[in-house]
Amino acid sequence: MNAADIVEQYGRGVPAIVQSTKLVDVCEYLLSCRAPGTVILSEYGEVKGTLSQKDIINASGRLGSSVMQMVASDLVRDLVPACETTTHIIQVMELLNNTASEFVLVTEHGEIKGMITLADVHDLLLHALTEEVAETADTADDTDAKPAPRKKAAAAKSAGSDAEAAAPPPAEYEEIRNSA
Repeated sequence: MNAADIVEQYGRGVPAIVQSTKLVDVCEYLLSCRAPGTVILSEYGEVKGTLSQKDIINASGRLGSSVMQMVASDLVRDLVPACETTTHIIQVMELLNNTASEFVLVTEHGEIKGMITLADVHDLLLHALTEEVAETADTADDTDAKPAPRKKAAAAKSAGSDAEAAAPPPAEYEEIRNSA
């Protein structure tokens, strides 16, 4: 799975604001679109950086309520965490972890195509885990329908041989052990 697959699955647009927007308006905008951050654009539409909810909260802690009268360009992060659409999900997760950012922009040939958030990655992992558990349950149902291979081992034991020690473990045991 790559970055383009995640953007397609979650369909998240990229919130963007002009750098002269007051932070109070940025906060309203981020709350309305439920985004962890936004791209900051110049008046001419070029990307200047990013600004996250976390950036605003940290600045409020340092500077107090006067932060809300500042403009987006006062807090903009010059470093824009980004990856290409072909970037593998593991690399996206590493980028999120290494930049301490709540989101990564996804680009294709320099054009922004979407945004991947930490929440998107968490949802994706939870979905994958849920599917794996469901598949394991389906496999267990199929195994119940098959005759248990323990009968051979029990017969060998009753015959007094050491064949049980050399016999492979039951199939359902192998499946459970391999899934752990």
